[in-house]
Formats: sequence, C-alpha cells, structure tokens
Amino acid sequence: MIDLPAAHARWYRLRRHGLQTPFADPLTAAGKLAGVQAQILPAAGIALWNRSPDFRAADLRRLLFKERRLVKLWGQRGTLHLYATDDWPLLHGAHADRPSYVERWVLAQGHDPAGYEQLIAQVAEALAARGSLGRSDLRALRATGLALSDGDLSGWGGIFSVLVRRGLACHGPAADGEARIVDRRHWVPELDWNPPAAAIADLTLTRRYLHAYGPASIQDLAYWRGRTIAEARTWLAALADELVEVAIDGAPQYLLRSDYDDLACEPPPRDRWPVRLLGRFDSLLLGHKDKSWLIDPEHYARVWRPAGHIEATLLVHGRIAGTWRYDWRGANLLLTVRPFRRPPAYVQRAVGKIAPQLAAHFGTALADLQWEETA
Repeated sequence: MIDLPAAHARWYRLRRHGLQTPFADPLTAAGKLAGVQAQILPAAGIALWNRSPDFRAADLRRLLFKERRLVKLWGQRGTLHLYATDDWPLLHGAHADRPSYVERWVLAQGHDPAGYEQLIAQVAEALAARGSLGRSDLRALRATGLALSDGDLSGWGGIFSVLVRRGLACHGPAADGEARIVDRRHWVPELDWNPPAAAIADLTLTRRYLHAYGPASIQDLAYWRGRTIAEARTWLAALADELVEVAIDGAPQYLLRSDYDDLACEPPPRDRWPVRLLGRFDSLLLGHKDKSWLIDPEHYARVWRPAGHIEATLLVHGRIAGTWRYDWRGANLLLTVRPFRRPPAYVQRAVGKIAPQLAAHFGTALADLQWEETA
C-alpha cells in the first residue's frame, strides 16, 4: 500500500469538487457531486456558485421551477438535496429499497402497515389529480375524513417525504408562503423513468462518491450515504476490481484505480491553492465522517454547531481557516469573516476579490467586507 501525505488527498478533493478549475455549469456540478445539500436553498446556490462562478442566485429558481433541469429531493442522510433532474431515476433506485424515516416511525408507533399504504395511495391520488399539494391541502383532506396524523403534516417532511422517496413527487415552487410538492408525471413528463435496481444504483453512486470525495474509508462512505457500515463494505467489495487501497498519512482508504495518478500528483505551493468562501452545509464538509483532514479539533465546534447546523467556512490550503456570514446593509451585501488566526496577506487579498463576486451572485453590490478577530 502506497502512503501519501494528507495534502495529496486535499488537493485531489478540491479539484474533483470544481474548487480549483470550475465545472462547465451548475448542472455538471450537481451531477459530479451526486447532489448539493439544500436544507437552506440560498446556501445550495452558493455551493453551485463556488463551482460555476457565472451562476447567479436568480438562476436557481429558473433551473428548478422553469426549465426544471434541477430537482429538489430528500436524498442521502434523509436530507434535502438538489440533483440534476436526469439523475432522479438513479437516486430513486438507490433509496427505493429502504423505507423513509417517516415510514419507519409510523410502523414503530404500531400503525397497521396495510392501512398506512392505503393512506399513501390516497394522498398520491390527490396529488396526481391536482398536480401539486401543500400542507393546507392535507389539512383539508383530513377534514374530509382522510386519516392523516399531525406527524403526516410535519414540517420535517411528513407524508410528503414518503411520496418523494417513492419517486412520485419532488419539491415545487412555494405558493402563498407555503411549501408545495408537485407530481413527477406532471412536472417532468418527458423524463425517462426507468430507475435501476438498488444494487446497480448503489454501485453507481459509490463510484461517483469515490471519484469526487475519495480517497475515503468504509466509514466515510457509510456516513455520506447515511447507511450502515455493512452496506458500505458490500458496495466496496463488489467494486474491488475497480479500486485501489492507499494510505493517507498512514490511514487506509479507497480510491478508484483510474483516479490514482491524479491523487499521486504533487500539490502546488501553499499560496497557489484556491482560497474559497464555502457556504453553509457545503458538500466538501459532508463527504467524510472523520473531519480531521479539514479542521483542527480545537476549532471543530465553531463550524459544526448544535442542532446539526454547519457554518459557512473560509477555505485555505484545503483546510478550514475560519467562518463567515453575510447580512444586508440596505440592498447591498455586508460580509463578515472570522478567521481562526490572522490570515496571511495573500488570503486577505483573495477574499477581497471574492467578496464583490459573492455580492454579484446575489445580484447586488458589496457594502463592506469586515474581518473580525477571534480568540
């Protein structure tokens, strides 16, 4: 087994994430990363902008709701992601063999499985008839006698997450301040709906994961997918002929054999690495269970916050060097950067160039860039 320094892995991941040389467009970025987390939609827009610099926040609604080339689904780890619409059948195949959190919770409460399947079919029928549904529609259906519980109407997904997991629906545009889901057949009728079997879909996603996030351990793969160690081990074993095992600072990890030469290439000097302002929940921070390659332990709690929140981060030399947030000063953007320690001059210059570009992403000008010292 060949042992490489951690800098090789960081340099590889930055390039595979489109953070060194950008991707051609946001659709390519979403496909290469196998999804961009979208719990906070503007943060998903920043993730795409970091990897496709001409992308603007206003473009996101166009791609999602007009051209419909992006789709918003519950995906890996049971969280909301943006995917290239053409990848929807693949994602469905990878999740169809596993009940959603809501389904598992309902059955754990002792509900009749057959009765719950009937309820899902009734809501799906209403969705197909109307084209879209919001929770106000569910409350109206409950008033007519449909056996919907408060859990089915939960803001965390409820029965809507079940319909999305089953490939019947995706998130559509909000209406009257209410989130809505839309029927897949009405929304993208031209989409070739031929999902692969779960076993094939799992291997396809594993290849994509290793290509973008590798090298990675079994634990990393399981963490990224939100599945078990045993499942991840099975997927890697099935791809054994396509993989190579490498050591990164002594820790064994897996990589696609075809990517090894790219991993082994020598990284550039420190000041030639890209400086980036990654948004909240950025994909780079969600690919590995072990975060030590990204951040020193004493700073971990400044990024990974209570209730599952992940701060926006300053990336220097492939590692997290601080956090940042934006606010509004009138119609313009106010950007505040909180480095863990005083950054070198080249980092300050780079952020000074990035800040107005971030403002342009939001269709506005930069009001001010502030640096705050942290203890």
